[in-house]
Amino acid sequence: MRSHGGPKKGASPENALQRLFNGCTDCDICRFLMDESCLLFPEIYRRYDEALERRRAPDADALRDLTERCTLCGLCPCPDVRANMIRAKADRVQDEGLEPGARALSDLQTFGRLGRTVPKLVNLLFSTPLARRFLAKVFDVHPERSLPPLAAEDFFRWAARRGLDRKPTPREGTRRVAYFTGCTAAYLFPEVARAVATVLGQAGVALYVPPQQCCGMPTVVEGDMARSLRRIRANVAVLTGLADEGFDIVCSCPTCGYFLKVILKENACLSTGCMEAGAHAGPSPSSYGASSLADDAFAALDPKERIVLSQRVFDVGEYLARLHAEGRFRPVFRPLSGRWVYYAPCHQREQGIGTPYLGMLQNIPGLNLEPVGSSTDCCGMGGSLGYKKAFHEASLQLGASLMEKIRKAAPEAIVTDCLSCRLQFRFVLGLPVYHPVEVLCAFGSRA
Repeated sequence: MRSHGGPKKGASPENALQRLFNGCTDCDICRFLMDESCLLFPEIYRRYDEALERRRAPDADALRDLTERCTLCGLCPCPDVRANMIRAKADRVQDEGLEPGARALSDLQTFGRLGRTVPKLVNLLFSTPLARRFLAKVFDVHPERSLPPLAAEDFFRWAARRGLDRKPTPREGTRRVAYFTGCTAAYLFPEVARAVATVLGQAGVALYVPPQQCCGMPTVVEGDMARSLRRIRANVAVLTGLADEGFDIVCSCPTCGYFLKVILKENACLSTGCMEAGAHAGPSPSSYGASSLADDAFAALDPKERIVLSQRVFDVGEYLARLHAEGRFRPVFRPLSGRWVYYAPCHQREQGIGTPYLGMLQNIPGLNLEPVGSSTDCCGMGGSLGYKKAFHEASLQLGASLMEKIRKAAPEAIVTDCLSCRLQFRFVLGLPVYHPVEVLCAFGSRA
């Protein structure tokens, strides 16, 4: 068995990629496990077989190409794969710079904030044929894709008008919850965030919408580590402070939750130990030694703070299930007739929380709601990557299996937690798509 490599000796992406390549080809499990749901592993094993045949290791260009094939979907089983890929993406951007299109498409926060004063004008400008040609040329947006419009009023403004940007006073018997909204729900689909606020209010919690930055996942996927670290550091400071004050932290976006609960923690564990499974329990950071398989991609951030934060973040569905078990959330549903499917997205599945919404929604009278998709199915969108010319066809290829399963189910609508999946389902299938909490809000009321 070959060595997996030692500590990274420089900022060249080949260092991390060689460790990834060596580790994965020594193991070989993902040759079969990830052969249909991933672009990365089939290429790794193709390059490996080619190297054996030619008796020559893959060159630097072949290794660097691997960074373009990973969306950080989380479906691969090994934390060191993700950590090495994050490091390689960041090192490549440090070497080569980041293309303007990738920088713009991965930064919905800046776009949303710039457009919040005149969203109608921004939407009008970007919907014209001239603007679409401009986007296609300058930002490499695929001509068949249309960027989603900004909401007329983003969620943060809506929340501020209702005083949700002010910390609630502690009251005995009342849970205080900080809502980490995520950029897509804040600027593109605020109806989802408003539904979260409504449903949590019905459950009797005191809601707070704290100052927040993008979670960091979109910019990490593109390798923009400098921008990512600034935002992650700000979020960790705010959220750990709230946790210390007794707030529970919830996310309605599976990607935000996955990043805060899993990615940040498992990287901290690679550097300090705590290699146990699960996001909400485990030994102290000093219980085990550091891993030799990968470096902590976020070493600039305090690992203990990241581990503590991961233990205080909950998916909204997970949190509502807890409240239901405690008797605090017992919705009474109005009838809803229809044949719908529920898809649990990659980043929700990889949090290890099951499907908390599914059981709740299946209690709606008249609704035939069936799960769709396997444990390795992915919609293929990859966040903003699906809009890129270079990734558009790959995006459709990755999601083809899931799309065919949905077509065979012939639903009238789709329910999924992920708003990137919503964009992909609308583009490929043209069906109505709802977040589970929107359905809970529309057809349930507090008992």
